[in-house]
Amino acid sequence: MNNLKFIKQGYFTFEIENSLSEKTKEIPKGYGVYKIYANSIKGELLYIGKGGTVHTDGGFDKQPLKRRLNNTQENIRREKFFIKKMNEDKQLKILYIKWFIIDEKLFLPAYYEATLIQDYYSKHSKLPKWNKKY
Repeated sequence: MNNLKFIKQGYFTFEIENSLSEKTKEIPKGYGVYKIYANSIKGELLYIGKGGTVHTDGGFDKQPLKRRLNNTQENIRREKFFIKKMNEDKQLKILYIKWFIIDEKLFLPAYYEATLIQDYYSKHSKLPKWNKKY
């Protein structure tokens, strides 16, 4: 991951009583990647994702990073997905979500996502728990 360059990065935490749209409102416009950890930045890495899919014509979908974080996972609204997972796992008290805005002219969001997933896979011989496949 050391070779990846980011325009801006930050994090927020999410607890059951939080509003995800409120928590993500400070994320600037742009495309990028994100990592979701259990309970702290040192906790288990649960998910790696991206916001920004490029089309054949070179245009991007209408899902920059902030919007992607607020969209869906496993066919339910992301906020409800987080709450469901936290209710299922009583050890999971808080989600730590680290985000990175990238310069999509240098590399596509999928490249960053693939690099992060490859790095994780190389160390653990598996995907993060919430990444179903890659």
